Amino acid sequence: MPVWAFCVVIGLALLFFRELRRIAYFLIAVPTGAMLVSFALSTSVLYFIPRVVHESHPQWLGIALIAGYLIALVLGALLGGLGAFLLLLKLPTKKRV
Repeated sequence: MPVWAFCVVIGLALLFFRELRRIAYFLIAVPTGAMLVSFALSTSVLYFIPRVVHESHPQWLGIALIAGYLIALVLGALLGGLGAFLLLLKLPTKKRV
């Protein structure tokens, strides 16, 4: 969260400079997309995996759940950051007059 907040604050500051606005959009959107998808994916792992595995839990389920949570955090950050980056590349750029 502190890295995300730092990127957003720097991005907001860069929005005041016309030449740096495109970079500011990336500094705000990419970390935000990475954080949101990472939290959503990791939370869904913690929520759905125990509900899929019913009453008789194997002993290794706790370790597998922690490993799945950590993998979901990293994978969600990568997917969210990449998705926000690609979305921003699709947006049209304003031409200078």
